[in-house]
Amino acid sequence: MVTAVKWSAAALAVALLVVGVVQQWDAIVRDFARLSVGTVVVGVLATLVALVANMASWRAMTAATGTRLPIAAASSVFFVGQLGKYVPGGVWSIAAQAELGRAHGLARTTSAAASLASMLVSMVTAALVGIIGLLVGAPDGLATFWWLALVAALGLVTLVPPVLARLIALAMRLLRRPRQVVTLSWGATTASIAWSAAMWLAYGVQATTVLRAFGADGPAVPPLATGAYAVAWLVGFLVVVAPAGLGAREGVLVLFLGPVAGVSGALALAVVSRALMTFGDVLLAAVGAALAVRHRRRTGSA
Repeated sequence: MVTAVKWSAAALAVALLVVGVVQQWDAIVRDFARLSVGTVVVGVLATLVALVANMASWRAMTAATGTRLPIAAASSVFFVGQLGKYVPGGVWSIAAQAELGRAHGLARTTSAAASLASMLVSMVTAALVGIIGLLVGAPDGLATFWWLALVAALGLVTLVPPVLARLIALAMRLLRRPRQVVTLSWGATTASIAWSAAMWLAYGVQATTVLRAFGADGPAVPPLATGAYAVAWLVGFLVVVAPAGLGAREGVLVLFLGPVAGVSGALALAVVSRALMTFGDVLLAAVGAALAVRHRRRTGSA
């Protein structure tokens, strides 16, 4: 019964992913036709680096909660579980990772706590990177967005391990998960934050490369593209009814990048970036699934 539920959930995630690709297929073909081979290669590599950094951030957070997973095990759990983000609701990837982690001795509650902590880190670092990027890259950014420095300071406070642990406990209570006392180590939490920041910088490389292919130019493009991308992801994540933030991210990218890339360039980035991320998710999920199969064969587990 449990196995049937697992496969049904996986099939639903894949089906929704395919539907999303089909819905944007014409735009994907049109926009990719304008990209050079070099731009696509850089975009793919930057996306894969970002996704691996995200996994490393999650793995560091599992270590912060007291369980250190080997890289192969962490890759298997994280990348396969990430397909859950294509199911509307925002928490399916956490549930998937909690279930997948059991095969590697990771308790459901511990996995859920680590995933929630990693998610909070991603959200806060997205906000911080977004704020810095907009302050530096936007026209009159310092004069217009100076008050965002207060938001940045508040975000840094939430990443202090004792505060972050309390936020995780609150999230677990809201999700009606078993109560668990969460203690986060400073070293591993700092590593998780660093990997998350590296993820946003890699996505910034992807966004900058694509925008320049569509005519955007100037020294403001890299910081503005990085900041806008991070904020777009954050808004898309918070709009839980949309699979993988579909629609919400596009609106934010147009809002912030329209002045430097035009509406068409910003929309093209949204389409190309989503296609690159989907490709990266599928590729790394396939790698994770292969690692999971190898693990089951070695341990003889079902």
